[in-house]
Amino acid sequence: MRPFSIAPLVLVALAIFFAPISSVATSAARKPNLIFVLVDDLGWGDVGVYFQNSREFENNRHQPAFSTPNLDTMAAEGLRMDRHYVPAPVCAPSRASLLLGVHQGHANVRDNQFDKALADNHTLASVLREAGYATAVIGKWGLQGGDGYPGHPQNRGFDFFSGYLAHLDAHFHYPKEHGRSYYEGFENIVDQLDKCYSTDLATGRAKKWIADHVEARPGQPFFLYLSYAAPHAQLNVPSMPYPEGGGLHGGVQWAGEPGAMLNTAGGEIDSWIHPDYAHATWDHDNDPATPEVEWPDTARRHATMVRRLDDAMADLFHLLRDLDLDDNTLVVFTSDNGPHNEAGAGGGQIGAQDPRFFRSYGPMDGIKRDLWEGGIRVPTLVRWPGGIPAGRVSTRSSQFHDWMNTFVELAGVPAPAVSDGVSIVPDLTGLDAAEDGVVYVEYTNGGAVRTPAYGDFHPSRHIKRGHMQVLFLDGYKGVRYNVTSYDTPFMVYDVARDPQETIDLAGRPGVPSQQDFQDRVLRTRRAYDSAPRVYDDPLIPALATDELPAALEPGLAYSVYHGDFPWVTAFTGLEPDNNGTMAAPGMPESLPDGNFGLASHGYLNVPTDGTYTFHLETDTGAFVRLHDARLIDADRGYAGGNEISSGEIHLQAGPHPIRIFSRHSASSTPHLKLHWRGPDIPQQPVPEKHFLAPTAP
Repeated sequence: MRPFSIAPLVLVALAIFFAPISSVATSAARKPNLIFVLVDDLGWGDVGVYFQNSREFENNRHQPAFSTPNLDTMAAEGLRMDRHYVPAPVCAPSRASLLLGVHQGHANVRDNQFDKALADNHTLASVLREAGYATAVIGKWGLQGGDGYPGHPQNRGFDFFSGYLAHLDAHFHYPKEHGRSYYEGFENIVDQLDKCYSTDLATGRAKKWIADHVEARPGQPFFLYLSYAAPHAQLNVPSMPYPEGGGLHGGVQWAGEPGAMLNTAGGEIDSWIHPDYAHATWDHDNDPATPEVEWPDTARRHATMVRRLDDAMADLFHLLRDLDLDDNTLVVFTSDNGPHNEAGAGGGQIGAQDPRFFRSYGPMDGIKRDLWEGGIRVPTLVRWPGGIPAGRVSTRSSQFHDWMNTFVELAGVPAPAVSDGVSIVPDLTGLDAAEDGVVYVEYTNGGAVRTPAYGDFHPSRHIKRGHMQVLFLDGYKGVRYNVTSYDTPFMVYDVARDPQETIDLAGRPGVPSQQDFQDRVLRTRRAYDSAPRVYDDPLIPALATDELPAALEPGLAYSVYHGDFPWVTAFTGLEPDNNGTMAAPGMPESLPDGNFGLASHGYLNVPTDGTYTFHLETDTGAFVRLHDARLIDADRGYAGGNEISSGEIHLQAGPHPIRIFSRHSASSTPHLKLHWRGPDIPQQPVPEKHFLAPTAP
């Protein structure tokens, strides 16, 4: 096998290294540009093709609806992902998991930890920059941290940033008039942004950045994270209609002049309602004999905000066509959680959006901060004319952390081992069977807050939220609210057939048991001090006899991969140069010349119940998983030769699957040492007798 290189890969190399994506790689001779559009608090039911069109408002005047014609066109020209899930039902943890490529059981931002610094680890931007991409984030960030903004986007892999740095600032859609900060890089430029509306700011600046990049570096692919603040929080609307046309010479334009930064920076702020909704009426009592009444102002504003986003997408696609980038640019459009019912910060002068008016949650129950389907299943559209067939629909469940593996696969580099995702390239193309990944959510909504008692929600929905958790297992969704202990029971639903979650299947034949769900969640996540859970302390269960391979032998199975890897990876899709069995974590007897990667796996037989701590030391980098949970991350930022600890982990006696991935440099002496400390066990190397490997066929 050839040594791995992070230089641009030709098609033949892509086919060699990443056979599962060869069908996609051959559809374009260049790495695709990647644009990830994330909007704020847009419900699954807020998009025409998902739900609004089905209300047929013209014929059903008691079911008001609005349109998203350009998003509908995007769906017709690409892929609609009908069961795509956010990591959490609020923005900060969702965005953190997206950028880090990990679910909420491993993210450093959880619950309502707004403005906390994003972990200094691999991000979508850092890995794509390593793959040769220019990287930018425009719009809302909210993961910057405190003094000095250690989590600033330009400290997390992005070459360029323009937008709201702080979460709360993005609640207001006219930054200058509302006294909020707005940054270009590390400079607050808000004083230059007279009458600039947030959606137009992000659209205009994104168009300008793309055009400038193509002019300056026409051969370099780019990754743009376009993060809109709408339709979240204050229901602010634009000051004027969307400009005619689009692309290079029409639509919203970034003028770059202080005081007149956009061509839409004029008129009266927060005043323009889309003409389709300005005087809209509806049959409020479902009686055609009585006069219709006008839509509430909040509904007209919500529909206008969404329509502005819809116009922005058409403007963006126009630009891609103008620049001859359309065929080779993959664009994702999605939302960070379900629809909100909040008035926004600052007293909510305008009033709160009522998601019942348009049924923004669609045929499901739940809103923002809920783990019912309406709170975590989000509209997701993907368009790539050069790589995705038009008019496709995927019903396979997937989650935000899967985009890490997907984007790096398309970029021709391996996914970091820290990623919890799987590639959804097969979903995009429809040419191969996709691998099932982990769909996992945990979130805490404090106090006595309950799911709203909306009339179109199932009567059982109005329950206390508290600690909540979701795990998909064998195609079934396990969800529990107000978790008070490890063994609080899960409700179990087949959401593919029952999206409103009306029939609890718990305990029925053929459905995963309560023990199955309870064991799997403990094996999937790690406790985190700043977001304590009531299920942090139970012992992680060992595997039962029927969960083990039929034949085992002492040691660990290993595989060696010759090459220069940019980070520790799980070597998915790569053919090893050699493999075998070794007695314990370390180096095989025969090592290749030059740089190489090493993967070993097997079972760690824990001698007694209790609390353990593991310690690892290696020359270049390593990553260890126990079950599916992260045990030790000694990759990004790790200094070779230093010992790194797992922290405390509670383990039941018996066999636990372990996987160790490492990379090694020819410039140092390859080595890897794994120690442990536990009940009546001082810190020492894990003895060989505690490792078991599947017997080779």
